[in-house]
Amino acid sequence: MKILPLVLVCAGLIAPATALRADTPDELIVRGETQMQAQDIAGAIATLTRAIEMAPESSLAHTRLGGAYLLDQQYDAAIVQFQQAISADGNNANAFVGMAVAYLHSDRVELAKAALLEAKRVDPSKAASINETLELIEQRGDGAGGPAMHQP
Repeated sequence: MKILPLVLVCAGLIAPATALRADTPDELIVRGETQMQAQDIAGAIATLTRAIEMAPESSLAHTRLGGAYLLDQQYDAAIVQFQQAISADGNNANAFVGMAVAYLHSDRVELAKAALLEAKRVDPSKAASINETLELIEQRGDGAGGPAMHQP
């Protein structure tokens, strides 16, 4: 009876046993990142949502899903994911930065500034780029956050 499964695997009718195992959250995160790079945002959102279902405490999974929502211009959903990432790891500077971007695109400038300041506190190595971004926000002065984030 062991010959039949081997024949079916060789014929491509069923996947080998190693391919039948469930993906790990880390594998799903990597797949989601790859999907985002390939501009398959809907696929990335679905994949990263599965990663979070498997590992709801994963700050990285929440951060990546927040990024996918940003790319999809779902700013409120992105903010929720970045908040979840920060709840899981209060030292996740990237989640604070992502949240700031989502706030800027949602015209919530003061919240964006607060998130950027927190990112700088958590990771001082980001201070120069954060200070530059804060300066751009101040130069705009009109409260609209979207276009400032498109400047190099």
